Amino acid sequence: MNPDLRERLRRLGVHKGAAQLKPLRPALQPDHGGAPSHVQLEPLRTPFGHAYVSRSEYALTHRHGNRALDAALRYPPALLTRLIAGRPAAEVDLRQALFLDTETTGLNSGVGTLAFLVGLGYFDGERFVVEQFFLRNPAEEAAMLHEVNQRVYDRQPIVTFNGQAFDLPLLESRFILSRIALPFTDKHHLDLLLPARRVWRGSLDSCSLGSLEFHLLGVRREQRDVPGAVIPFLYREYLAAGGGDLNEDMQRVMYHNLNDILSMVALVSRLADALTQPQDAAEHFNAARFYERVGDYDAAERSYRAAVERLGIERLEIGDRSNLRSLIPDLPPSSLRHVARFMKRRGRLEEALAIWQRLAEWDDVEGLIEIAKHYEWHVCDLDRALAYARRALRASTSPALREAIAHRTARLERKALRSKA
Repeated sequence: MNPDLRERLRRLGVHKGAAQLKPLRPALQPDHGGAPSHVQLEPLRTPFGHAYVSRSEYALTHRHGNRALDAALRYPPALLTRLIAGRPAAEVDLRQALFLDTETTGLNSGVGTLAFLVGLGYFDGERFVVEQFFLRNPAEEAAMLHEVNQRVYDRQPIVTFNGQAFDLPLLESRFILSRIALPFTDKHHLDLLLPARRVWRGSLDSCSLGSLEFHLLGVRREQRDVPGAVIPFLYREYLAAGGGDLNEDMQRVMYHNLNDILSMVALVSRLADALTQPQDAAEHFNAARFYERVGDYDAAERSYRAAVERLGIERLEIGDRSNLRSLIPDLPPSSLRHVARFMKRRGRLEEALAIWQRLAEWDDVEGLIEIAKHYEWHVCDLDRALAYARRALRASTSPALREAIAHRTARLERKALRSKA
């Protein structure tokens, strides 16, 4: 390895070989621990030579973290269809889905990057099957892509995590370079990262798969797992050592890839739960935002209303006006403002006003302005409108907003004087 590259990796915490990695833990049986302790590759004859695959099977009742694999099958196809960008006209069936994850020689999808491991998971009768196609050397790429093509051919949607930006563009470029027909054309694609961000952004610091595993799925990977950023370097060292049978590092990479696929299956059911059975005000709000984005405004309204009801806004006591966020810990003020605006657009003015009134009690500027508008235009009480406008002016810290509020306040003052003349 180039000495400069070795030093750069050392500073990043990446060390050569297996010596610096955590040791393997004792073997666990697939249906109890999640993955076999030692992976064997089986050869498959193809028109392009041999491809090599490892196959694992799981009962549908197998639990990955806190989710059974078959939990994802308990929801109607219409719900899964909602998760897919573009909203396909026909409903999709998760039993026909193909879960896909790649491990690559680089962290970008450029032309020089290979997918040396392609993991495919799918439901097959009463089992969930994971097939992992591995390149013992780059010369086997066409054979591997041929087998991947065969698996993709009659299955959809393709389910990935960040596959829209990475896995699928990379694989498509490799199919083109190998002159093998593209299997993804006209296939529905469910990239779980997109709905996960919509549902949990703001609730979690990160929506990476590792973060979702830890905080939502109850997945705790064994010590034999390996960080994704290290995988390209481990594969290069594997090739430099001659390739062939899987060494200890590649066994760990196979474990990592397998768990990524199982986590995607678990995540589908957790997403479905978040949309159909939200657990708290934040999940109700995020589910509503999801429905709003896909154009289901009735469902969005129900979920926004449930979020507000969960907060019990009508029961909150007025407290420290300097820290509204601490008084409503489940949702930031920006979320409540969004709910109020949505309700106003839907013609639910009383519900919008209830939220703005509560925000106004903590001197929230938008709440104060909206209440001022209400008293001016709907109640025709200029004195109260002016009082709220003046409070908004005192509470505002934005120069541009203060100028607009000052203009409103001056107009109300003139209007109030004329009405009393």
